[in-house]
This record gives sequence, C-alpha cells and structure tokens, in this order.
Amino acid sequence: MKNILIATDFSKEAYCALYYATRLFQEENTTFYIANFFGDKIHASVYSIINEEEFGKIPKLKQDSEIASKEIFHHIVRDTGLSGERFQLISSEKKLVKGIEDLIQSHNIDLVVMGTKSHKGTLNSIAGTNTTRVIEKAFNVPVLIVPRELEFNPPMHIAFASELIFDFNFEALGIVREIAKKFKAEITVIHDGEEIEVSRRQWEHYNSLKSYFKGIPVTIEFSSTHIEISRSIAEFIKNNKVDMLCMEYYKHSGPGKLFREPVVEKIDRHLSFPFLILPAKS
Repeated sequence: MKNILIATDFSKEAYCALYYATRLFQEENTTFYIANFFGDKIHASVYSIINEEEFGKIPKLKQDSEIASKEIFHHIVRDTGLSGERFQLISSEKKLVKGIEDLIQSHNIDLVVMGTKSHKGTLNSIAGTNTTRVIEKAFNVPVLIVPRELEFNPPMHIAFASELIFDFNFEALGIVREIAKKFKAEITVIHDGEEIEVSRRQWEHYNSLKSYFKGIPVTIEFSSTHIEISRSIAEFIKNNKVDMLCMEYYKHSGPGKLFREPVVEKIDRHLSFPFLILPAKS
C-alpha cells in the first residue's frame, strides 16, 4: 500500500503533477490524496477586529476549496480511468508547508508531489515560492517536482546527481528502485568532477549504490565544466534524453560542490523534467 500526497492550488501545473503521479503509479495499490491548503489566504492580525474579518472568510474559503477539489476529482477519474476509490480529497485551512508536514504524519505519506509554475529564469524569481519552501523544509519523505505542463513519458532513463561523499539513504532510494524496476530503466550517476579526483571512499559509495540497484543497469558519468552545477546537470539531462532526475537533499551545506552551490533550489530554473528530491540520511 502506498500513500501519495499531491498538493494542489487548482492550477494547470498542479493538475499536470497529479496526472503524472497517477500515470507513474497507476498499477500500484496506491491512494492519492489531493490536498488544497488555503491557510495562506487567511491573514491573521494582532488586531481583533481584523482577526474577525479574516477568520470570517474561512467557511467561504473552505467551501470554494471543496468545490474545486471535487471538480479536480471528476477530471482525474475521467482522464485516467482509475477508480474514484483511489482518491481522497482534503481541504485544509493550514498553510502549505505545515499542512503537508502534518499529513505526512497522520496519513503515512510515502511521496509528496507538486507542480511548478513558470518563472523568469532567475534565482530571485523563485526565492520564496511554494516549491522552494517545500524543498527547504526537508521532509523525511521524497518530494517529486513536476515542471509546468509536462507530458508523461515513462522514466526509462533516470539520472542521479551525487558527490558520492556521504552514505546513501537507502530507505528513501527505495522509490527510485521501484520505479526503475517497473519501467525497466537505466540509472546514470552524474558526478561533477574528474574521474581521477574520485577518492576510494567515493568509489565505495558508488559500488554500494550499484549493489543496492542489483539487476538494474547503473553507470557513472563525470561532468567537469566551469559553468554552475545546476546548469551542467540540466544540460546533461537534455543532451542524454534523461526522463527523471534524482538527488539527495542536505539541508545544511556539506563539503562538496553540490552543496556549496544551492543546486536543488537553483535547478528549478532549468526544469523541463521530473525532479525527485530524496531526504538525506540523518
């Protein structure tokens, strides 16, 4: 049994993310929780009179959320042919990040899925977006970011960007192995740097990764460029027909280049592929 949470604001991008998730796990014993968090629309104030005005909005906001959720429900059942019993609707007055955090605990969520809206392509334009707020929270479950209105393509080629410095969180990697086996995918480890610079410890980590994915083709590619790492990764994906990018996210900076540059946040500028963010080993 798998529980997948799809956060929606009822935009086309959010629906795209929902549809992608249903295609990725359509044959699974999976429940899809479609959740709308309208807490950010409630602006509480220290002044009681304003509080009354703001909190008076809650019933209407909840009603609007429930109506829009039902519309999404009917659309996704129609578009996928999946049983309506596989979907659960949630309208919450909590703010996005707190709402997701609570549902992960209360509903044993295995994966969080979100869409992204288009932006200007600069770091400033994505700072403080819902996507980056969710990423920076560093939940203890994987987060799948589906860009814009991306069409579903079976993930036959999965890239995994890693410095190979730290021990892997194999529990979190379970979902990557599951997807790779289901779609008979190959996995390419993208390592920023020269092969001759890789230490013995890093090779040990790479070999442990290969052992974990036994039966699944795993290779390594070295990418040594003078451009920022996020752009280098995005260009590799574009040039090598990669269908999904995975990366472990370390909330606090580490010694490697992947962590000195906030790659996870910055790569959103280049998103044209599903991006699976895995919680790092604690």
